[in-house]
Amino acid sequence: MQDDLVRLAAFAGLLSAMVIYIAAGGALQRAESSLAGGTQSAAVFFVPSITLAKINSDYQKQVRILIVPGHQPDTGGTEYNGVYERDVVVDIASALADLLARNPHYDVMVARGKTAWNPVLQSYFDTHTADITAFLASQKLQMAQHIADGRLLVEPNQVYHNTTPLPAALQLYGINKWTSENNIGITLHLHINDYARRTRAGKYDGFAVYVPDRQYSNAEVSKAIGTAIAARLSPYHATSTLPREDVGVVEDQELIAIGSNNTADGASILIEYGYIYEPQFQKSRVRPLAVADYAYATYLGLQDFFKDPVPTTFGSVSFPYDWSQVRIVDGASGPGVYALQSALRYLGYYPPAGKDFSDCPVSGIAGSCTIAAVGVYQKLRGLEVTSTLGPKTRAALESDLAAP
Repeated sequence: MQDDLVRLAAFAGLLSAMVIYIAAGGALQRAESSLAGGTQSAAVFFVPSITLAKINSDYQKQVRILIVPGHQPDTGGTEYNGVYERDVVVDIASALADLLARNPHYDVMVARGKTAWNPVLQSYFDTHTADITAFLASQKLQMAQHIADGRLLVEPNQVYHNTTPLPAALQLYGINKWTSENNIGITLHLHINDYARRTRAGKYDGFAVYVPDRQYSNAEVSKAIGTAIAARLSPYHATSTLPREDVGVVEDQELIAIGSNNTADGASILIEYGYIYEPQFQKSRVRPLAVADYAYATYLGLQDFFKDPVPTTFGSVSFPYDWSQVRIVDGASGPGVYALQSALRYLGYYPPAGKDFSDCPVSGIAGSCTIAAVGVYQKLRGLEVTSTLGPKTRAALESDLAAP
C-alpha cells in the first residue's frame, strides 16, 4: 500500500510540477514587478475556511484540537548527543494534551506516540491512499492556476526548510485532509529546530512560531493563535536568532504542516520550541521541566487567545521550589537552577541588565549570568551580596514569589 502511495504521488507531483513550471513564469514576473513597485500584499482570494467568530463560538461548546508531534514515530527529525527531536516533541505533546483534557472546552487528540501513529490516523493513511493522492494533485493544480492568473503572489525570502521525504509529506497532506473532514478547529505541530553543523552546537537559538501565508484560507485565525502562543513563550525563552525567524511569528507558504497549497481548513500552527543543541534539551535532569514549561506556555497562549486566561499564574511550572536544595556555583546544573532562573526572570532580575535570553537562557546551567542576577537581587533586597543562596536569600525569594 505504501509503495502504491509513493508511486501515485510521485506521478501526481511530477505532473503538477510541470504545470506549475510551464504556467507560472509570467505570474512570478508580475509578482516580482509588483513588489518592486511598492505593492507588498496580494489580494486574498480564498474564502476564509475558518473565522475568528466561528472558532470563538465553538469554544463556548468544544473545540477539537489535534496535536501532531513532528516527524514519524520511528524516523525523521533532528538529533544531537543522543537526544531525538521526534521523542522530545511527543513528551511535550503528552504534557499539553493533559492540560487541554482538563478543560471541558477542548476535545484533544494526539497524532502519534513514540512507536506508532494514533490508530485513527494510521487507518486513514492506509484506506485513503488514492484520495490523498488525488487531493494533493488537485490542490497543486489549483495553486498553479492561481499563480498563473496572478491571483496568488509567490512570496520571496521564505525561510529555508529541509525537503520532506515523500512518504512523510503524503502523511502530512493526509493529516490536513483528515482535519478538514473531521472539523478539527486547531492543529498544533510541535517541533525542535536545528542548524547545519557537524558535531558542535549550531550558532542559532530560540523559538519560532510558523503560521500560514496571509493569502491562505486559514491564515487569519492561525496567525492570531500563533501570536498568542508566541507571547507566552517569549517571557522565558529567546526568540529565534535565525534571520527571518527572528520576528517570532513567521508566515510561510511552503510548510506542508500548516497548509501548503491551501490544503488545511482549520487553524494550523507549527511551533519550533528551540534548537536541539540548547542545554534545556540536552540536560536530562532539566529536560522534563523544560518540556512541562513549553507545554504550559502553549496552553496559556490558547487560553489568552480565547480570552479565558488562567488566573494567578507565573507562566512557568518550575517554581515555587525547595531552594534549600539549590547550589549556585559556576557550572552547577539541574532542575533547581532552571527553577531559580525562571523565578528570577519572573521577578525581573534575569537575564541581568544588558543581556538577553540568547546570552543568558533559562537553561538549568548556572554561569556568570545566574550568579550576577542573584547578586543584583540580593543588593536590591538589602541583603548581603554573596551571589549564593543562603537562608536569607531563600526566605526573600519565597516571600517575593508568594506576593501578588
